This record gives sequence, structure tokens and C-alpha cells, in this order.
Amino acid sequence: MKTNKKKPKYKTRDKRTLLLLTMPSFVTLFVLTVVPLVFSLGISLFDYNITNTQNMKFVGFSNFIRALKDDYFISAIGITVIQVVATVVGQMVLGMLIALLLSREFKVAKIMRSLYIIPMMITPVVSGIMWRMMFNADLGIVNYMLGKLGVPAINWLGSQSTALAAIIITDIWLSTPFVTMILLAGIQAISNDYYDAAAMDGVNTLQKFFYITLPLTKPMVLLALLFRIMDAIRRYDSIMAMTAGGPGIATQTLNIYAYYQGFSYFNIGYSSSLSMILLVTIFVISIVLLRKIRKAE
Repeated sequence: MKTNKKKPKYKTRDKRTLLLLTMPSFVTLFVLTVVPLVFSLGISLFDYNITNTQNMKFVGFSNFIRALKDDYFISAIGITVIQVVATVVGQMVLGMLIALLLSREFKVAKIMRSLYIIPMMITPVVSGIMWRMMFNADLGIVNYMLGKLGVPAINWLGSQSTALAAIIITDIWLSTPFVTMILLAGIQAISNDYYDAAAMDGVNTLQKFFYITLPLTKPMVLLALLFRIMDAIRRYDSIMAMTAGGPGIATQTLNIYAYYQGFSYFNIGYSSSLSMILLVTIFVISIVLLRKIRKAE
């Protein structure tokens, strides 16, 4: 005969306790993320200008179609792609080189690892203000050092040909330590047995990197790539602090353009549609990289 076994009371009590402990965090996360997301998606389907709320009307996907015909939007996409690719490539290359250096054991290795993460402790806004002062055409230390080398002063943030480069340099300095720490964790997890066996076979240093280090750290490389692409696409604060999208539209990324549409021209509907495009782009890239990370593991 089958007997109906009752679940122990302590298991039911534990489930209730777990629910009570997690519910505040879940509700907070829901209110701060899902609700604004749904609201922004809804607003993107309307022609909504906060200076003329009485003429608000439903336009469907017209805002998204408008974006595809908007020259400023196309320009913002191009600038965003350049900024993201240059920033992420620079951070990944420098991050790997520095991680390989810091993975070695030497006298001041621990001190160097501690000092190296200082840029991570600085907020992007403060970093942007600091680098804006350093890139100052008249009083900045960058032009001062270049002057010592005989290079004439450059108007870094006032010239359309150099402003974006200054933004990229700042972002590389700010976030390379983050990439380095992720890659360093992956490198230090590799057993020395692989390198010892390779050394016995006469493998040189470059071959060790391409055939041992890089393949075994691939999940960490992809993870760092995921975080940095997401962060670089939505970069806003340091750009606003340094150039505010200028001169002209030389550093006006998609994020900056969406901000101006919403808070300077008050086109909330159009700004929301631009934000949705940005969100979908980040989501698609994230899904692709997460699948690659799972395969690499």
C-alpha cells in the first residue's frame, strides 16, 4: 500500500524563510528594472514631447523607422562602433600583456597588483574630468610631455580629428585593470604541468602562449569581452564629462544622442526608441558571447 508522506515541517519553514528573505530584493529589482523597461518600451511607440503633452499620439514603430532615416543616428552608430572596437581591442590586448606580466612571481608582484587596480576605484565621471584637465590644450600635462619631445601642442578635445581618440585613451586607461584582473585569474588557474611538459618538448614562449595560455583562458577572455563590450556601448558619463558629445558631433555616441533627444529636445518617444535599439543591441551581443562562453567551458 502507498502511503502519503508529508513533507517535514522544517522544509516548508525553510522555503517560507527563503521567500521572505528574497522577496524584498526581487521587488526592488522588479521596480527598478522591469517597470522602467516596460514603460520605456511603451513610450517608444508614441510621438511624445513633454513640452506638448496634449498632442501625444500613438505612432507604432514610426520612431524606429525614423531612426533608420536619421543621419545623426547613423553618425552616432558609426562613432559608437569605432569607440567600442578601439576601446575593447586596446583593453583586451593591454589587459592580456599586463596579466602575463603580473602572473609572474617577483619581489614587488603583490604590490604591483594592488596599485594597478587604482583606476578601477575611480568613477568614470571623475576620470573624465581628470583626463579633460590632462588633455587641456594650454595647461594639460599631455601637451607638456609632448612639448618636451618637440611635438607641438594638440587641441585634443577641441578638434574633431583627436577628440574621439582622447575618449578612447581615457576609457582604455579606466577599464584595462578590470580586464587584467579577469585574465590574471584565468592565467593563474592554469597548472604549471602544462608549461613544464611544453618546455621538455622544446616549445618557445610564444608557442606556449598560443597553444596553452590562450586556449585555456578562452572562457575568461570571452567573459572579459562580454563585460567590456556591454560597458563600452553604454559609456556615457566620462564622455559627457570630457566633451559632451562635441566638438560638433565628433564624439556623439548613440547613448549621448539618445540623451540629447530626450533631455535637450524633449522628444521622449524618439529617445526611448533609441534606447530600445541600444538595449536590443547589447542583448543580442550578450546572448552570442554567453553561448560561446558555454561552449568554451
